[in-house]
Amino acid sequence: MNNTLPASSEILIVDDDPSVVMSLYQVMSDIGRVRFAETAEQTFSMISEKHPDLILLDIELPDANGLDVCTKLKAMPSTQDIPVLVITSHADVGFEESVFEVGAGDYIHKPLNPRVLAARAKTHLAYYHALKLLDKQARTDQLTKLANRWVFDDQLTSELGRANRQKNPISLIMLDIDNFKAFNDQFGHIEGDKCLQAVSTVFSDAILRSGDLVARYGGEEFAVLLPETDALGVQKVAERIRANVEALAIPHADDATFPVVTVSVGCCTSATGSVIDAASALQIADQALYQSKHEGKNCVNFLLVE
Repeated sequence: MNNTLPASSEILIVDDDPSVVMSLYQVMSDIGRVRFAETAEQTFSMISEKHPDLILLDIELPDANGLDVCTKLKAMPSTQDIPVLVITSHADVGFEESVFEVGAGDYIHKPLNPRVLAARAKTHLAYYHALKLLDKQARTDQLTKLANRWVFDDQLTSELGRANRQKNPISLIMLDIDNFKAFNDQFGHIEGDKCLQAVSTVFSDAILRSGDLVARYGGEEFAVLLPETDALGVQKVAERIRANVEALAIPHADDATFPVVTVSVGCCTSATGSVIDAASALQIADQALYQSKHEGKNCVNFLLVE
C-alpha cells in the first residue's frame, strides 16, 4: 500500500505517563498533528471536538481500562472506523487475542521501538485514508462532485423518518435541465459535461445550511433535500436556483425553448404533522417538475403534501 499520507492526519495519544507521551510525540509529530489525553473522559471529550485519524491508546488509564475504551469506540458509528493502536507492557497469555477482540488494529509493546511504531502508525493511517477516499468516491458523482443518487435516497429516507417523528416540515426539489439532449446534439458531450458542471455549481451555491443536500439524481436531473424547510422557504430556494442558472447565460441549442440554458423545477413540502415516505415525496416533486415542463419550462411549480 502507498504510505503517502495527507499532511492533515490527526493523531490522538492517550496515556498518562509523561515519559511515554514524550517518546510517542517525538515519533508521531513527524507523521501528523498530535493531541494528548490522559484519561478516558478526556479522550471522548477530545474526540467529540475533532475526530482523529489514529488513536494510540495506553491499556492502563487512571479512570478506565484501555480495552474498555476501545470497545466503546468501536461500538459508536461515528468512531468505529478510527484505527486504534494499543500501547502496553503486558505480555500475558491471551492478551493479544483480547486486543483484537475489542477491535484494536494493532498493539505495540513498551519500551517503544520508534521505527516499529512509526511504520505501524503509517500503515494504519494509509489504510484508513484509503478507505475514506473509497467511501467518498462511492458517494460522489465524479463529474459534478455532488452527492450521487444512492446518497440522496439514503438521506431522504433518514430525514423523512426524523421529520415524521418530530412533526417538522421537510421539502424536496427536483430539477431538470431543459432540452439537454438538444444541447448535447449540437455542441457535443464534452460541452455537455461542462454545462452540467456549471449548473451544479449554482445548485451547490444555493444550499446554505450544512444539513441540506444537493445531488445529481441521474443524467441532467438533480435533487435538493431541505430538512426543516416550509413551503415558503423551498419556493425561495427553487426560484433562486432557476434564476441563477438562467443568469449563467450559457448559449443553448438553436432548437431549444430558450436561447440560454435553463432548468425546470418542481418542489414539494411535507406540512408539519404530515407523514410521507420517500417514494411518495419523490413522486409528488416529480409531478411538480412535470407541470413546469408542461407549462413551457424555465419555471417553478410547487405542491403541498397534507
